[in-house]
Amino acid sequence: MAIGRDAVLALLSRWRIEVAGAAAIPVIALADPTRGAILDCLPLLVAGLALRTWARGHLDRSRLTSTGPYAYVRHPLYVGSFLMGLAITLMTRHPAVPLLFAIVFPAMYWPKVIREETFQRARSAADWDRYAAAVGSVLPRLHAPFVPDEPRRFTWRRVIRHREWKTWLGTAAALVVLWLRARSVVG
Repeated sequence: MAIGRDAVLALLSRWRIEVAGAAAIPVIALADPTRGAILDCLPLLVAGLALRTWARGHLDRSRLTSTGPYAYVRHPLYVGSFLMGLAITLMTRHPAVPLLFAIVFPAMYWPKVIREETFQRARSAADWDRYAAAVGSVLPRLHAPFVPDEPRRFTWRRVIRHREWKTWLGTAAALVVLWLRARSVVG
């Protein structure tokens, strides 16, 4: 019995969180951080967190979200996650870790992107097609941001409802562990 495309994409898009959690153990074991390296990469980490928080404050899963960072990229949560993961892997100071992350991350998230875009297109083809033509998937296009028909404002209520605090706690935990393992040497 053949497994359908949708079933394969569903399976592949659901394992990303578990893989990231399991990968944290060997990443921390391989880490040779310095406090200087952590501080150097902190702006990239904060940028990723800020982007994710901004995106969560606009995200409305009941309809197409095209405000806030979604006016610039269709998947700002994943861009934010990539920036955060890259920062943490760079903090380890192990050259293979960021390289492996840059290879594995797209493999983990691309099935989810395909599922989300297929769902959005099926839900509202005309709106989706107009939006997708104007806004890049993960890289912004070099023009003015997309202007939605129904502007939506950022709310902290959405950020909390989408449990973004879990991302903040996980990030803080990773930083604490890296900081405790870090040598005091700068650089």
